[in-house]
Amino acid sequence: MRRKNIDLDRGVLVLRRAVAKDENDELYIKDTKTHQRRHIVLDAVTVDILREHLARLDERADQLKVAVSPEAFVFSTTPDHSEHVKPASVSQRYRRLVARLGIDTELKSLRHYSATELIAGGVDVRTVAGRLGHSGGGVTTLKVYSAWLQEADQRASVALSNRVPARPTSPKSRSEQAKTHPLYPYERIAADFREKILSGSIMDGTALPTIQQIAEATCVSVGTAHRAVALLKDWGVVTQDGKHISAKNADREQ
Repeated sequence: MRRKNIDLDRGVLVLRRAVAKDENDELYIKDTKTHQRRHIVLDAVTVDILREHLARLDERADQLKVAVSPEAFVFSTTPDHSEHVKPASVSQRYRRLVARLGIDTELKSLRHYSATELIAGGVDVRTVAGRLGHSGGGVTTLKVYSAWLQEADQRASVALSNRVPARPTSPKSRSEQAKTHPLYPYERIAADFREKILSGSIMDGTALPTIQQIAEATCVSVGTAHRAVALLKDWGVVTQDGKHISAKNADREQ
């Protein structure tokens, strides 16, 4: 999966290529097994997860000052995501995950699970075949890939999402967690200013540095400084009038 293959606004993933091994066990990228491009509609929860994942990648790339290309892989171990992960490592991580959960299963069983749950949910076999990438098998509906419809696949996406457990939610939003447990540079900058404002080190109405000055003083990009100020405004501890940023009365903070 490359970043350019995901349209999060439309909720569609396009699969064009696959990773395989040659006779020397060297990995290389090739066409899919059926030599066809596949479109898979994503449910809303998966779209949210991918948005969060890609946001984390952009934040890390910004910290490391590396450029991320549209050709970059969605999953990678390199800072700029220019290299794909090894298929074997994905299988290994999945085995460790299910072992911790006490489930006796393997990665390929997810395909069987997906197919049976979709069919049990009333999705037609042709649509199920399209999601799984089937192109044959002796069943006419599995062969007619050209008749696969996105509308039907959207129903398949919703049906599968409705049959799995809901995604666990954090007790606090990321914004609230950042007050006491900042993870990213912009969160740490905002948390530092907030602490100084709440402690009185920075008095109510005091002018704060400009975004450019914050960026220079903390050695981050202007974009990261913008995000820090936006977070401070969200917390209600600063006000901004044009380029002027001022500390806000901490007693009124929610």
